Amino acid sequence: MATGFHGGGGCHKDIVSSDPEELKHPETMVTDPKKSKMKNMGGQCGALSAGMMIIGYLYGRRTPEDDISCASELTWELQNRFEETLGSKQCSVLKPFYVKTSEEAARNEPGTCGKVYATGAELAVEVILNAHEICPLCSKTEVPD
Repeated sequence: MATGFHGGGGCHKDIVSSDPEELKHPETMVTDPKKSKMKNMGGQCGALSAGMMIIGYLYGRRTPEDDISCASELTWELQNRFEETLGSKQCSVLKPFYVKTSEEAARNEPGTCGKVYATGAELAVEVILNAHEICPLCSKTEVPD
């Protein structure tokens, strides 16, 4: 079974559990991950997926007839920049490089993907703000003052 759960145990779409009852109580997955049967399948990084969703929201179709060239070009560009910067788009490859915060290290806990998410967010914003230069079909992104 897959779940839309994110946090403490894995990314938003790559979580699988062999116990359907566990999915009814996601709070136990966060509070006691050692007892959880949840496993991160290591697919596409959630930070990259989030950036692609924002691009789709900003530049995707409003009607079935709309051209999706802009959104396609921007998501392609984001994927390329993400992989160039971080070395992979896959959680299973990125996870060993998670950086522990001082609090996590003091509690002897595993690192988190905060640095990966911060980098992914920066790359997505960079692509969005330069959309019109990346793909001439894209409108210039206006940033309110």
